[in-house]
This record gives sequence, C-alpha cells and structure tokens, in this order.
Amino acid sequence: MKIVEVNRDNLQQVIALQLDDSQKGLVSDNVHSMAQSAVNTSYQPRAAVVDGKVVGFVMYSEWVDAEWAVIPRPREYYIFRVMTDKEHQGKGYGRKMMSMVIEEIRSKNPKSIHIGYCDENKVARSFYQSLGFVEYGRFDWGDIAAKIEYCE
Repeated sequence: MKIVEVNRDNLQQVIALQLDDSQKGLVSDNVHSMAQSAVNTSYQPRAAVVDGKVVGFVMYSEWVDAEWAVIPRPREYYIFRVMTDKEHQGKGYGRKMMSMVIEEIRSKNPKSIHIGYCDENKVARSFYQSLGFVEYGRFDWGDIAAKIEYCE
C-alpha cells in the first residue's frame, strides 16, 4: 500500500469509493470532502492505493485555517475523514492506511493528532483506540474526541 495525494489522476477512483450500507451516514461522502479540500488549502486529502487501485480515503489538516478550527492550535492535527471501500474492508487496509497517515503527520512534529467519531460507531471507537487514540471528551459538534499526544 501507498498513500498518495488525491489528484486529477485518481480523483474519480476516490469519488467512486463506497461505504457498506451499515456505515452510510457515519462519514461524509468523498465528493463533499474533495469540494472542501478545493477551498481549504490546509486540508490534506489522501488516497490509499494497492496494486494501482484506490481502496481508501483519508483527509486531515493542521488545526488552523479550517472551518472547525475556531481557536487555532498550531502543531495539532485533526484526521476528519477516514473510509475504506466496502469491497476492501476486512483486509487490513484501513489499519495500514491509518498507520501510514499517522506516520506522515508525525513527520511534521505534531503536539497531537485528534480524531472524532459518533457514539453509534462502535467499530470506529474500538479501531481508533487500538491505534493509540485516547478519548478526552467531545467536540463542539457532538462527536467523541480522541487523540494521540506526543512529547515535546
């Protein structure tokens, strides 16, 4: 697997990714995410590619210059979109994708990496906890807030 920037060569594959029916409504669709990234230059959309095929999507941003970053938090990052195509779930791709994105963010010397999920998404809660995210409350918009902190 490799993680690459979403660009005109892979955009259609990213947009074509589908969630399982049981996951619909838990994650914004990728068209919405790509529209947001077009007008928010700090948003970092990434495609997970296996054997030339896009199998997943993730987007993150530093906690500055974003619509949800009311109070800027330099060197803190927020992963706010994560999805693996329904045809590729259960193969370990989501874990590998997240590990690679966390490493990409770690190369930027972050204070912390945040992620959020709704109460109903028990699979996400367990998955993110297994990656080292620790819950610390709720975001203003209601999602459970979790983060990985790094020593300065």
